[in-house]
Amino acid sequence: MLVGVNSATLDVGSIEGDFFVKFKIRCRRQDFISNLALVYGPAQEDYKQRFLIELAHLFSKETIPMIMGGDCNIMRGSHEKSKGSFKNRWPFLFNAVIDAYNLRELELSRRQFTWANNLTHQTFEKLDRVLVTTEWESKYPKASVQALSREISDHTPLLLNSGDGDSISPHNVFKFELGWLLHEGFFDMVKNVWISTDIGDNPMDRWQAKIRRLRQHLRGWAKNIRGAYKKEKKLILDKLDELDKKSEHTQLDQNELNLKHAFHERLSQLLREEEIKWYQRAKVKNLLEGDANTKYFHLVANGKHRKTRIYSLEQEEGIVTGDVEIRKYITKYYKSLFGHPETLDVVLDENRIDDIPQVSPQENELITAPFTPEEVRAAIFQMEHNKAPEPDGFPPEFYQVFWNIIKPDLMALFDEFYKGTLALNRLNFGNIILIPKVGDANKIQQYRPICLLNVSFKIFTKVATNRIVSVAHKIIRPSQTAFLPERNIMEGAVVLHETLHELHRKNLNGVIFKIDFEKAYDKVRWDFLQQTLSMKGLSTTWCDWIRFFVQGGNVAVNVNGQTDAFFQTRKGLRQGDPLSPILFNIVADMLAIIINRAKVEGKVNGVIPNLVEDGLSILQCADDTVIFLEHDLELARNMKALLCMFKKLSGLKINFHKSEIFYFGQAKELGSFPFRYLGLPLHYRKLGNSDWKHIEERFEQRLSGWKGKLLSVGGRLVLINSVLSSLPMFMLSFFAIPKGVLKKLEYYRSRFFWQNDQHKKKYHLIKWDQIRQPKEQGGIIDLEVQNKCLLSKWLFKLANEDGIWQHLIRNKYLKSKPLGSGIKKTGVRFWKDTWCGNQPLKLSYPSLFGIARKKGATVAEVLSSSPLNMSFRRDLYGERLRA
Repeated sequence: MLVGVNSATLDVGSIEGDFFVKFKIRCRRQDFISNLALVYGPAQEDYKQRFLIELAHLFSKETIPMIMGGDCNIMRGSHEKSKGSFKNRWPFLFNAVIDAYNLRELELSRRQFTWANNLTHQTFEKLDRVLVTTEWESKYPKASVQALSREISDHTPLLLNSGDGDSISPHNVFKFELGWLLHEGFFDMVKNVWISTDIGDNPMDRWQAKIRRLRQHLRGWAKNIRGAYKKEKKLILDKLDELDKKSEHTQLDQNELNLKHAFHERLSQLLREEEIKWYQRAKVKNLLEGDANTKYFHLVANGKHRKTRIYSLEQEEGIVTGDVEIRKYITKYYKSLFGHPETLDVVLDENRIDDIPQVSPQENELITAPFTPEEVRAAIFQMEHNKAPEPDGFPPEFYQVFWNIIKPDLMALFDEFYKGTLALNRLNFGNIILIPKVGDANKIQQYRPICLLNVSFKIFTKVATNRIVSVAHKIIRPSQTAFLPERNIMEGAVVLHETLHELHRKNLNGVIFKIDFEKAYDKVRWDFLQQTLSMKGLSTTWCDWIRFFVQGGNVAVNVNGQTDAFFQTRKGLRQGDPLSPILFNIVADMLAIIINRAKVEGKVNGVIPNLVEDGLSILQCADDTVIFLEHDLELARNMKALLCMFKKLSGLKINFHKSEIFYFGQAKELGSFPFRYLGLPLHYRKLGNSDWKHIEERFEQRLSGWKGKLLSVGGRLVLINSVLSSLPMFMLSFFAIPKGVLKKLEYYRSRFFWQNDQHKKKYHLIKWDQIRQPKEQGGIIDLEVQNKCLLSKWLFKLANEDGIWQHLIRNKYLKSKPLGSGIKKTGVRFWKDTWCGNQPLKLSYPSLFGIARKKGATVAEVLSSSPLNMSFRRDLYGERLRA
């Protein structure tokens, strides 16, 4: 190892080990002391255990902030290897050390891997990394790690930038702070400013004047209290210290005790405001407020800032660096992307609507009726809390808290809009922020543009969304499963899964084309959207409203906290607008209609016609589209022509580099299984434990040791339940969880819950089974029970609802013997007979059987109604559903 030090700014002392060199560093300018450890992990298996033991000793003795970096020669998960076999032993132990000492890994930008074997068919791995303690990260919140050019080496050099001196966010941008709501008199102050401002000749002028005046007032008020806050906090801490010192030598009198209590109360309020400040910046939705998690929120905010910060972008001419140049490049890219669409050379026959479901006149009257305060209020209170700031700085919480004050002015805007005289474009502004689609995003195409619109504008589109969803299920074909209240996105996965199984099992002839549309939302043509709405029977009034919502918008690119100039869009649906998903579905539905027309004319066909009437041709979940056809060259050409025509009409272009194709039957099977659809690994066979590996790894990452150190028991409980709902729940809704995977997930949950802040093993105060109680009783969700409950919903839907997947399942498995045949027509007893599983239910669920009122009820009686005709002697919350 070679280390160079600038002795003019740093004081350094060193200690050596077998696999590391540790330096004690003092930054003279900041008088900050920390440890830097450079490591070189062994490549040989025989020495890896010694390396991990030494690494654990390295951190166990530390009391000052520390950063460690180098070639660890151990991966943390299968995602850190491009291909080939993966052994879990060393990654498991490596992660255990990281969790035990509450370490954080600084995210790597520009690359996913740091090592390559330099063979013809290269294998890439991530072996080099930088780990820090939470104390070091708190000192350098903007620290980042960038991958440099590998050149002739097999390892990628890493450049650590402490980010020291950079501001977290620009101070000249107004942002409504949620902590302000705790200030005494704040509500009345806002009310007085709002009511006293009455400038303008029309509702829009008055609204803009009130918002502008309030923003100016709050900006000045906040500047004053920011300085006062620091002074008051220091004064209170000094006074409390004085009283504490005095109480060590003499008894405090009643006045002094009262004063001490008042200081404590005020300090708690100040700390609460600080906690909310960082809660707002962390965008955390999985913890209860009031858990005194200021440091946790601070670290989460720092981590999110690092992940979204763009240090450089690759383009054809080279690499773009520097905030100004990056912002110019991104703005130029999106000006082109949202610019004028190509000239049309094909048209759709607007008079052919015989095969297109129509909105009735009565439904048109309903969705274009005058706006009411009740529906506007409902739309406001449906908006999510704690979202990224919008251009004018006022979040949904402002509109919710001050609804009664702003209601008259807001409803005046809606009245003007209904009359057609409102200049809605004056509210239609948004900031585009870029969210990386992959961890090593280094090209503009690898970022997803999310448009943060003014909430005042989003209220209009949210109200419109609530109206259109009432008729959307009627005008959008069943092949589309996303963003419709009556449908479940998992239903398409069921159809695709069963189709894969049927094609493979019977060696049927078929082709599956999984389409990826390039920048789907951003390329939708507005003229095609209007044409589609009209062909589906929506009134001229509604079509005009949609035009006002979609067109005339101005957006600006926000990169690394700085916003560029606004520009007007000419096409596309903005991601971040509540109305965009349903409008996209309406546009995409025309592809299903076009394919169905071609199928009727015999130009294309579908697969498994024995299970799905006329054959299965298309599945859609928003922009995730799967096309099915027989393995026939002429049919494939026809399908390609249809897709090209749809591209010209709608603007949706297929990204062939990210699309996948699978062959079955006569041709040799082609395609890698399992493949992902809506995040689910789908295969024609049963999934193994290895197919759940990504869930295990993400579960472990989300329940990192550093988080447990900073959270109370209640906070850890909420985080565990939130991780459960956001990670494996999708899989648990579709697959039966293997016992080995279940055991591993329960281990991670138990370890996080009990061993929160020390690497030493802690005693479990009560049995884990007692903790796995329902959420309503404050417990941790039982994964096994949850899995069974989620899977049982499919059985209920199969018996009581109609749709593509229900018809497929009935035709495939229940054609000769319908669901429940025999058991409903006889005296089969629900609890005492073997009709479901390998034994009577009274043996599978003895606790439930013990409190059942009708132990001799028949299956027919229980299944005679929905919900089930069944009652118990007490609340079910305390009962266990595990077999």
